[in-house]
Amino acid sequence: MYKIWITSSMLLSTQVFAGHFIDNSSVELTTRNFYFDRDYQEQSAYPAAKDWSQGLILKANSGYTEGKVGFGLDILATAGFKLDADAKHAGTGNLPRDTRTNEPASSYGEIGVTAKAKMSQTEVKVGTLMPMNPVLVASPARLLPQTYRGVSLQSKDIQNLDLQAAYIDQVNHRDSTNYEKIKISGVNGRFKAAETDGLYYLGGHYDLNKAFKLTSFYLDVADLYNQTMAGIQHKYAINQHAHLTSQLRYYRSRDEGQAKAGLVDNDLLHAHFELKHDQHKFIFGTFQHQGETAFPYLSGGETGLLIDTWPGEFLNPKEKVYSFRYEYDFKNIIPGLRFMTRYTTGHNIYAPSLGGTDLKEDELDFDLGYTVQSGLLKNLGLRARYAIYDNNMLPSANIKPVNEARINIDYTWKFK
Repeated sequence: MYKIWITSSMLLSTQVFAGHFIDNSSVELTTRNFYFDRDYQEQSAYPAAKDWSQGLILKANSGYTEGKVGFGLDILATAGFKLDADAKHAGTGNLPRDTRTNEPASSYGEIGVTAKAKMSQTEVKVGTLMPMNPVLVASPARLLPQTYRGVSLQSKDIQNLDLQAAYIDQVNHRDSTNYEKIKISGVNGRFKAAETDGLYYLGGHYDLNKAFKLTSFYLDVADLYNQTMAGIQHKYAINQHAHLTSQLRYYRSRDEGQAKAGLVDNDLLHAHFELKHDQHKFIFGTFQHQGETAFPYLSGGETGLLIDTWPGEFLNPKEKVYSFRYEYDFKNIIPGLRFMTRYTTGHNIYAPSLGGTDLKEDELDFDLGYTVQSGLLKNLGLRARYAIYDNNMLPSANIKPVNEARINIDYTWKFK
């Protein structure tokens, strides 16, 4: 009788474990073929930043064990391979390069592991993290994603509130296989080259009602800078065909602790308006920089701002930026086909070391994408992008006038 009870208990436990930990799991593999060509239009150490590479991204996420506190495990395995690249061209962020010879690696890869626990609607993760919020973004914009190492918490136990917090001590960049200390971006010599022992952020989103959402975050990068962000989003249905989404954000950035990067003094007023009418989408965005320095962000990645450009980043001291974007979804004509074009211009740039106190820059972008809708190649994604970026800064500027082309072929297998 005792043996029967033990056997029954083990079978029941296994079934419960499988039903939650395994049956609620997901496994997917993304293959990404990426051609990148940033052709410099002025004299530079390299004629272009250029390569062609193939990436593999495997995500295996478990469910949770049963109980008041459930436990789980996520695995992120990535691999990148050189198809065509050489030392004559600058790195693109897609392949690791030798710091002495600039020779690109033939292959690289890594495995990231995240332990997780969940109680009610509160989830804690430890290990490999990919934050995505207005003050910290793990960049997905190259062959393989950028990741961070730390511990994070997300709670939705309070109705209409999405609370997020994390402590992070190291970063693994998009073209790297090892974790390293986090650094501030020193583009155009804005800040001193400096690194931190760690950072933390705290914030979240609160839905006042179906129309209004409030967002606030605080980021502290130890001994470099802190950043406070507050924003409001409003959604308005004009009629059944047209919808208007408006966002206003304010970022306050100041140097922190030992101020290893030097002075950080930036106030950014950021507005974003999106009008959608059937298959058309019109977007207007603006940055209004105030203060003595540029907008700070972390090296090797990107910001959580809503104006998304490619070669340029429009975050210079005192810069006034305006961005106009148009999108069209061809779903009624050719399902899966979409188009985007965007023009972004910035002026009043204060950068005496780069040539003046009223410099300017602009960028024109085109983006055409198609996702196969049916058949053997269903969900195969094809994407082509082209950008023309120009500025009137001195040749010593890190961000130079370029013509840039990117071509992606992505396909994801979902095994579970």
